[in-house]
Amino acid sequence: MLIDSTLREGAQMFGVYFSDALRRDILSGLIQAGIDEVEIGWAGQDGLTDLLRHGRKEDPSERARLTVWSPLRLLDLDRLAAMGVQRIHFGVPVSDAHIEHRLGTDRDGLLLRLQNILRRASELGMAFVGIGLEDVSRANKDFALRVVRVVEECGGGRIRLSDTVGLLTPLETAELVRWFTDRTELAVGFHGHDDFGMATANAITALASGAESVDVSVLGIGERAGIAALEEVAGHLNLRRGAGYDLKQCIRLARMVAEAAQVPLARNKALVGEDLFACETGLHLQGLSKDQSLFEPYAPEKIGASRKQGLGDKIGKSAVRHAAHLEGFTLPDDKINNLIRRIRLLSRKLARPLREAEFHVLVSGSAEDHHPLTWTRSFLNRS
Repeated sequence: MLIDSTLREGAQMFGVYFSDALRRDILSGLIQAGIDEVEIGWAGQDGLTDLLRHGRKEDPSERARLTVWSPLRLLDLDRLAAMGVQRIHFGVPVSDAHIEHRLGTDRDGLLLRLQNILRRASELGMAFVGIGLEDVSRANKDFALRVVRVVEECGGGRIRLSDTVGLLTPLETAELVRWFTDRTELAVGFHGHDDFGMATANAITALASGAESVDVSVLGIGERAGIAALEEVAGHLNLRRGAGYDLKQCIRLARMVAEAAQVPLARNKALVGEDLFACETGLHLQGLSKDQSLFEPYAPEKIGASRKQGLGDKIGKSAVRHAAHLEGFTLPDDKINNLIRRIRLLSRKLARPLREAEFHVLVSGSAEDHHPLTWTRSFLNRS
């Protein structure tokens, strides 16, 4: 399942400030997209009560479970319980460097603190408590397993393996997830950062290796390079594994968050780029004209996109012949070759593929016997 952390991890991205209204819109969109769980924020954040109320109003059955992240502090636990929060995810550093330098304690001190927190959560009647093993990719595994045993003994519901600085490869992620799933009956989740561009691959690998859940955020926004992207992981799960997330809603969210967070969308960005189904290469155009699945992993309609094809410097004979035929022209080889030269010259001059109207002018004038360069100059002058 997917745990979206746009409102927690994503909101921690440098320079990102979501208004209360936008936070509500994001939460509504995530619920509508069918996301399984949403981290709506962190302990001490303003507006949590209102956001929690909004989420429960939008989703009275609480199909999308609403969770709040908290550091390992009793005071925060008590405050969240008083606000009506029923699901908490605690961040628990498990690498020695984090334990010493962040928490100012040692391994035994951390275990004692964790026991106290979990027992207090049980006393307060918390519906669910998850424990994030922060920096587990650099931690001593045997000690991390001691932490897991405390979570088991004290009633925790899930551990989350956090690759805090994005060091893991997919193979290492698989090994880590399997190591823990082989040693505990607790649900295992995965939270991977994208410092080396592998967050989405690691998230998908974690699920394939036995993880029950992975963390994502819209566009993958978060600290530094962020985490796995919601739309990418949801897209893979839908289109390769038959999951039921609403991809059009995910993509709508991506564009909304991109604008709010001032994150430019590359035109070739997976799932959301405007040129995902754009093509001007002759070989690919020829293939698409025969069977669109030859060069497309899925139909654009599945994500609300459309195809964009252009003729330019990369064009070949078959694609030009097919395009001319669509315009109502059947041309002999010499005319096709002449047309190809004209297309290539003009597209190089314009530094882009030709527009439909420009190609129509070219193919309509293909019977003229002017030298291609002379004709191109004349066309450009008229344009």
